[in-house]
Amino acid sequence: MYATEANLVARFGDEINNLKLMVTNPKFVEDAIQDATEEINGHIGGRYPLPLPNVPSNLKRMACDIARYRLYFEKPTDEVRQRYEDAIAFLKRVADNKAHLQIQLPETNEIVDDQPKNKPSTAPIGTTYTGGVFGDSILDQMPSMK
Repeated sequence: MYATEANLVARFGDEINNLKLMVTNPKFVEDAIQDATEEINGHIGGRYPLPLPNVPSNLKRMACDIARYRLYFEKPTDEVRQRYEDAIAFLKRVADNKAHLQIQLPETNEIVDDQPKNKPSTAPIGTTYTGGVFGDSILDQMPSMK
């Protein structure tokens, strides 16, 4: 998960405790954080290998904003809704490769940008492909079309 209940309380104070008092589910906050994590992963999973090696602070902030929005099960305030919409808009930009998360590797502190996930390799410009899809030994096993 990208955030904890302690992160939510640190950011939003008594508001989180007041929201918890309104429900009987003891896992209410944990469920909201899990929902936020899944929503984030749905956006960034196409660009970054999951789980992330390190959670950048902006992603932790967005997880808190999304979870907070989820905690308002009835009617969120305009400010809560706006923060949620801003977080989702940024995550959509990340998914469209128009924004980056700036993830640091924990061992080297090197910033890892997008690491391609199973993207096909291409031949350099000006080269000619001379091979076939199948080798001659495989083609010889196929029935002829006479």
